[in-house]
Amino acid sequence: MRDKETGLTRATSVYDSIRRDIMRGEIRPGEKLLFDVLRDRYSSGISPLREALNRLYSEGWVAREEQRGFRAAETSEEELRKLVETRVMVEGAAITSALQLKDVAAEEHLVLVFHRLRKAHRFVDGQRSENWERLHKEFHASLIAGAKLPRVTAFCSQLFDVAERYRILYASGYPERNERDEHGRILDAYLNGDANLTVELLSAHYTVTLHMILGASFESNGARGP
Repeated sequence: MRDKETGLTRATSVYDSIRRDIMRGEIRPGEKLLFDVLRDRYSSGISPLREALNRLYSEGWVAREEQRGFRAAETSEEELRKLVETRVMVEGAAITSALQLKDVAAEEHLVLVFHRLRKAHRFVDGQRSENWERLHKEFHASLIAGAKLPRVTAFCSQLFDVAERYRILYASGYPERNERDEHGRILDAYLNGDANLTVELLSAHYTVTLHMILGASFESNGARGP
């Protein structure tokens, strides 16, 4: 029993590491995932690697080709546009539900996270701040937390991470934007109980990032262009 648990734990650890490297662009879109290379890179046996890759395949992080193994999922303009559309649709419905329920604790937590995010620096010593990234994700998760829909929350978390992959790959060098103000306007609309305005501002927030990514050159970053 213990050996089985150890194997599952190892597979989860390898899954987390490969997923993180794909999301951060350390594994490039379309890059072939060779077992020998992965085994050395993640100090793992074949079984945990196979389990991890199958899980990543089921979640769309990698593609599987018959007789040719696995590759990191490609990126495309079409996927990105559909991703933004899906996020607005799903998160918008969750925000509307949350505001109808009027969960005071969820609202207070949202305010707390916003203030922490506002004080955080997006870059530290020229590098992306993991603290800012964590708080940024938590802020968006807190907008829908009051809906009390765990499956929706989990789905939105996955969508956020896919969007973050695009942001890291293609928009990491974009000019500084005033995200504090963007988040602040979204928060104000939420606290005022205006679901329509909150969703409208959230959609605009995502659209700014979409346009920044589409304005970058996909080809120069080693991906298939739009």
